[in-house]
Amino acid sequence: MEKYDVAIIGGGVGGLTLALKLVQADVRVLVVEKAKQPGKIYKGELLQPKSLEIFKEMGIADRIVEASFSLPTIHTYEMTETKDGTLKEDLYIPLHYNRLSSSFPEARMIPHEKLKEIVIREAEKYTAFKYWNPATFQTFTAKEERKKRFQKAKIAYEGEEVEVEARFFVGAEGRSSLLRKAMNQHVITTQYNHQFLTVTFPRPKDFTEAKMYATHDSFIGLFPLPEDQVRSVMLIKPGQYKEMKKKGLHTFYEPFERFEPGLKGYPENIQSWKEIQLMIPIRHNIPNYVKGNAVIIGDAAHTVHPMAGEGMNLAIQDGAVLGELFVWMFREARLDPANLRKFEKVRKKRADRLSRLSHLSALAYSWPYKWVQRGRMFALKRLERHPVLHYKHMLNISGIGWWPYSVLDGLRFLGPGKVFSRKRFEKKSEKMLFSYKNDYPWHFKNEERSQSKE
Repeated sequence: MEKYDVAIIGGGVGGLTLALKLVQADVRVLVVEKAKQPGKIYKGELLQPKSLEIFKEMGIADRIVEASFSLPTIHTYEMTETKDGTLKEDLYIPLHYNRLSSSFPEARMIPHEKLKEIVIREAEKYTAFKYWNPATFQTFTAKEERKKRFQKAKIAYEGEEVEVEARFFVGAEGRSSLLRKAMNQHVITTQYNHQFLTVTFPRPKDFTEAKMYATHDSFIGLFPLPEDQVRSVMLIKPGQYKEMKKKGLHTFYEPFERFEPGLKGYPENIQSWKEIQLMIPIRHNIPNYVKGNAVIIGDAAHTVHPMAGEGMNLAIQDGAVLGELFVWMFREARLDPANLRKFEKVRKKRADRLSRLSHLSALAYSWPYKWVQRGRMFALKRLERHPVLHYKHMLNISGIGWWPYSVLDGLRFLGPGKVFSRKRFEKKSEKMLFSYKNDYPWHFKNEERSQSKE
């Protein structure tokens, strides 16, 4: 019988962040990861400032910065097609991270497997860390009904079924989470009217900026990676993938070269449709993350639309908060599973907010109508030019704080861009940052007041 303090099902970045947080505090951890080799399924690569701050707390930010590519600005372009078929730039809007008060006023792109490797290598330095790969959670095998606690689980590992006992179980294995199903958690799913194609290919050395191009009926994103690579994203309609495959790979190459002529010839490094991943976006949210001594994090709890690049960051932030809570519970001998609700109280509202923001971003780009593009251009123009609106947007996607949109923001969209009190804005903007007390309120006596901003 294998015994651990915490068994984590899923060795993605969220589960590994949690594991590292725990083993650094000498909490015994088992990580169960199903995939032996890196899969072809796209995983997040864009790290937001909050995630970078978390890795700094854990002592691995320097290695992540060294292995990643800095994106201090997201450049967005609205284009229209002229009568001769060429594209004309109608609007250019830069969105700046340097307006934020953060030790990392930037986003950073890093290959997903490289990020996992950095976290795993650090965790392996601790004797409290155990990593089974490939291994698969099967089912819970014992439950203390009176206290509603799962005691043991069956894990398929090295050709055997191994029984594992743990004080706590965590489901971090993605949107098809087996642990979530074993907890009988209900999933509410949102489907979308579009899909994406994504792949990494070489880029010119001078292509160093994150760029998003849109017309009324198309969208592509280009995000530089280290080692002269670029991650590409193309929005397509359901069924369009099959049509493109019939016509040939040129249907994939041409949009990128059309929007970004400097890439001409580079997409041709993709030699097969097998290299290109079809992404079918969905959104789901779970009413509760906790049941007894089991808890779910990341995509198992809240799959978000990929438009705002938040899925991986939410998982990292979940792992950090839950890890800090577990450490507190073990150090203070407060091992009642009811304390896990403190994690849900901090994280659920934040995840729901980012889910809504990603959802609205998806709607803004997915409807193929010129009037939708005109509305989007108006909103982007106001967002970039009004300091309060610009700051709010970047703050909210960064993860380092949250400033709710208000009725007054509607007036800001319609009114003069420069009419605002800088002194009042600076004072208010600092208050909207998440403090240590907001992130980890259980360390303080008055938890309820500490979460008033939440």
